[in-house]
Amino acid sequence: MGGLGRVIERWLQIVETALLVALLAAMIGFAAFQIIARNAFGAGLGWADGLVQVALLWVTMVGASAAAGADRHIKIDIVPRFAGPRTRTLAARFTALATAILCAALGWTSIEFIRWDFIDGTMGFGAVPAWVCESIIPLAAGVMAARYLARAVWPADPSAGKRDGLAADQKDSAPS
Repeated sequence: MGGLGRVIERWLQIVETALLVALLAAMIGFAAFQIIARNAFGAGLGWADGLVQVALLWVTMVGASAAAGADRHIKIDIVPRFAGPRTRTLAARFTALATAILCAALGWTSIEFIRWDFIDGTMGFGAVPAWVCESIIPLAAGVMAARYLARAVWPADPSAGKRDGLAADQKDSAPS
């Protein structure tokens, strides 16, 4: 990937990390407030439970995008363990392309889902429309699709950073 791609990826990492921190803090804060308010005063904020549910959706989608960006998502690595470098590269490209197609399909179909919530005027929480709450689905799916498409076009060296199935950032903590 070229220099511009690296800059975009770095900014995406910064934005994703900031969003995850803010969303998790909000989730914990509102959930704790709701517990305290209900126990101490017998009532909480009517919209806070909905906010926590929407924040969970956002954490899930942003977290999935961050995991995809760092190549730390759940995967089954059978081929890389037993194949040569050329086969590993081909398998990585095929897997990345298939994943990009699936993420793009998720993003595309989620737009239809959001469109119906927009047409129906479905509410998310408080005065926030559901389509606003759900907008993270096609956005995150699109980012993941772009990341995997980039991996299909510009695959990483399959032997770089690997030793006995451990990623480069795990080498230092691996037992000798």
